[in-house]
Amino acid sequence: MLEFRRATPGDAEAIHRLNYETFVEEIPQHHSNAERRLVDRFHDTNTYWIGLADGQLVAMCAIRDEHPFSLEQKGVTLPPGEWIEVRLLAVTPAYRNTRTFAGLMRAMLMEATERGVEGIVISGTIREQKLYRRFGFTPFAEAVGTAEALYVPMQLTRSGFMQSETARILRPKLLLAGPVELSSQVRSTLAVQPLSHRSAEASRLLHSVQSKLSDLVKLPHVYTLLGSGTIANDAVAAQLIGRGVIIDTGEFGHRLIDHAERAGLEFDVVPLSGGRRLDLEQIEQHEPDWIWTVHCETSTGRMVDLEALRHYTRKYGTMIAIDAISAVGTKLTDYSFAHFVTFVSGKALRNAPGLAFVAMKHRAVPNPSIPRYLDLAGYDPIAFTQSVPLIQAMDIALTELTDVEIATHQSKLDVFVNELLRRGVPLEIGDDQAPGIFSITLPENLSSLELGLQLTFHGYQVQYESSYLRRANCLQVSTMGWTTERDMQQVATYIGTWLQKKTATRESDGVRHGNLGGPNDESFDRGVLN
Repeated sequence: MLEFRRATPGDAEAIHRLNYETFVEEIPQHHSNAERRLVDRFHDTNTYWIGLADGQLVAMCAIRDEHPFSLEQKGVTLPPGEWIEVRLLAVTPAYRNTRTFAGLMRAMLMEATERGVEGIVISGTIREQKLYRRFGFTPFAEAVGTAEALYVPMQLTRSGFMQSETARILRPKLLLAGPVELSSQVRSTLAVQPLSHRSAEASRLLHSVQSKLSDLVKLPHVYTLLGSGTIANDAVAAQLIGRGVIIDTGEFGHRLIDHAERAGLEFDVVPLSGGRRLDLEQIEQHEPDWIWTVHCETSTGRMVDLEALRHYTRKYGTMIAIDAISAVGTKLTDYSFAHFVTFVSGKALRNAPGLAFVAMKHRAVPNPSIPRYLDLAGYDPIAFTQSVPLIQAMDIALTELTDVEIATHQSKLDVFVNELLRRGVPLEIGDDQAPGIFSITLPENLSSLELGLQLTFHGYQVQYESSYLRRANCLQVSTMGWTTERDMQQVATYIGTWLQKKTATRESDGVRHGNLGGPNDESFDRGVLN
């Protein structure tokens, strides 16, 4: 199992030995010695990032921000701005045709981001110029060194990396519940010059999107707002009248309560009674005018059984509102019994974030007493400035979202779960498990932050940084985007291996940044100037 982390004082001896093997025995920069160890002259001011395979050091790099840099001492003038210098980049031979180099690359760029500098400067061996250029490094000075060890001063910015050949090919694989992995056609559409939102073409596109969404959720009226699920739920809160009941499902059930409180609604709260079952007797006691619940509680990956609400509204005519933000697109659901359903573009509908939808059984009625932006009756066809590229991309994404594609969420989740079980990971799986998102709560002696960070180094972004997930020491993997069964199997393999072998505490190393690259098999052959 390959892991990356900042080095500790206990790693010093292994670092000195890898330094010797690379920059004495392999690259003749220093004289040999009987101890076969080389202590870097900047060792005390270096920050080392290291790669460990089953606890053994197989890769490293040293980072400094104290001047003069090694390059400056060799007479090289740095580019304008603040930089960190990366040196001693070394990978043992057995790990040079693996993902190791890319993992170190992510560590370097994350360090640069954390320190708030322009980027990285290195002395890249002349033998590996092609590899460095593929990662976005560009030369900024003439080569330095000897004929046996010739190096080129090179720089790399975050934007340079993201525009590089490698970054384009090896984008981060998003296993998030938003933003999600998009298709290439959707990504291309998002890059076009916006049309006027008042144009006939914009109206045509919006009508197409709303028609497709109406067919998907089985409700006749769909209103499109520019924003997130928060604005959609605020719009629903503005429509509710009388006294209602809100179902407490967890974190996102609590958010519905907050929406209702801010809207000045009168309501009672009823918790789920064991799993996804609704306590209809308790609901009946309140004789509500409306009931509001989430369909998929995102914080746990659990679904609420909506059949009880379907029967309830048939019996009493009660208004039903459903936050289906993490449900729509993950499974085929008939919401025709509901009066309001909210969902968004940036989850299982597989578009970029930015569009919020409210589907309704009845056409919205104008209400001059509420804020204009929340008055859904004005959204016909477009009430305010709208993002036409988002609408265009939504139209394409919905064309791609066939019934067959929706069914893949369950099959991908099955692959993920079966691989975890095969590796001995204890799981609690009920009939309320959502097909789009799976939660893994770690034992107290392990850290979800550390596991999430390691997956980031390996090129997979999962959810672990939200405050509610950190409190629960929980990590989540989502199938919502254009992911594959192979992606899910590989992530489950790493999680299962990590849980078996990791003995770290819940304390992280303090690095909590987004991913800067994707899964890769880049080769690496030589180090960086000592």
